[in-house]
Amino acid sequence: MTLLDDSPAPAPAPAPSRPAIKGNPWRPTFRGTALVTRIELARRRPSAKGWVFYSLVVAAIVGIGVLLAVVTPEGRTSIPMELVLVLVLGAGMLIAPSLAATSINGDSSEGVLAPLQMTRLTAGDLAIGKLLASWFIAFAVLLTMTPFLVYAFVRSGWHWDELLIVIGVILFAVLTATAIGLAWSAIAARAVASVSLAHLTTGFLALGTLLGFAFAQPLVSETVVNTQRYIDWERLPADQQQAVDDFWMTGDASELDVDALVCREDTWEYGVAHTDQIAWLLLANPVVMIGEVSPIVNPETWEDDGRAAPGLFAEMHRNVSEARMGPSPSQLEGDAWDECADIAAQVANDGRPSAEQEAEWQAEQEEWEARYEESATYDRAPWIGLGVQGFLLLGSIWIVIRRLRVPYKKLSTGSRVA
Repeated sequence: MTLLDDSPAPAPAPAPSRPAIKGNPWRPTFRGTALVTRIELARRRPSAKGWVFYSLVVAAIVGIGVLLAVVTPEGRTSIPMELVLVLVLGAGMLIAPSLAATSINGDSSEGVLAPLQMTRLTAGDLAIGKLLASWFIAFAVLLTMTPFLVYAFVRSGWHWDELLIVIGVILFAVLTATAIGLAWSAIAARAVASVSLAHLTTGFLALGTLLGFAFAQPLVSETVVNTQRYIDWERLPADQQQAVDDFWMTGDASELDVDALVCREDTWEYGVAHTDQIAWLLLANPVVMIGEVSPIVNPETWEDDGRAAPGLFAEMHRNVSEARMGPSPSQLEGDAWDECADIAAQVANDGRPSAEQEAEWQAEQEEWEARYEESATYDRAPWIGLGVQGFLLLGSIWIVIRRLRVPYKKLSTGSRVA
């Protein structure tokens, strides 16, 4: 006799869960970074064509440096040194990103990236090591310019600490451009695409910010009404036209009949941009950032301060400061010039400007000089540019580290792993 058991059958034991795949560590180490840097410098020695290209770039910089040393006049001048610094920045932002933009996808296509990822090297070691190896090339370019920098520095009126700060910022900007190239190398599967995207990005920082500032001005403009009263030449007799010309040229009003002048009034509107609202676009430019960390030169006291006359960086700082200050009250008020009243007042004063006119002109001149000196000595503002560079640097390194961690979650079509 069989006893039937109505109790439910026991549930099957759950399958053991697979631990979540976290990938290899990401934090860089000193020994790992140094090892990857040495490997990259050894592997990425330029070919014969590469040496020719780099030699031409260095020769062009050296030639321009020699030319500047020859053609610049005697005495203190900061222009040669400023031009050399701009050349170093431009060469570094051209060469270093080009090398970095083929560092990851080039290794992947050659099948040498995966073996490195399977070692005890972390993703941070690979990212930082590749970054430093490409960045050292820009440092080598700077070393080739050392004799010209020393010569130009002696004539510049700058201090040593000021020059070191500017050089440090240039190297920081080149490091950021190198990181951008490395990030595109990690994103794009083809080296041609990554190099093009790297140069487009750095070109946008150098030129796109200037174009953005120019195109954004109509968006922040205020309408100003301008009213002028002037002589109507079409209705003025020919003899009086000649008399007016003689008066403006020589001050002779003997043939001028003030009562016969035919005048007309014209009113039109135009826009004055509040550039203080969009000046941050200029400050994000890497070249402007270099000018903002350079020393301030007072156009009135530069000789007593032991400096050279304001050069390229000082003029750049003044123009950027003008944009940061925005339009002056007189610019927003518009102009109300009356040519006919000016002629009548001068004729009544025997051809000389009246006291009221001279006072008005003097006030305008003093206002212009005060604004010029204020903009030239305006506080420097490199922090927006440094912040943008720092954000791009950290963001690019974060992208590279994420793309170098294994195992891969997703691969682009046609990507080679090993």
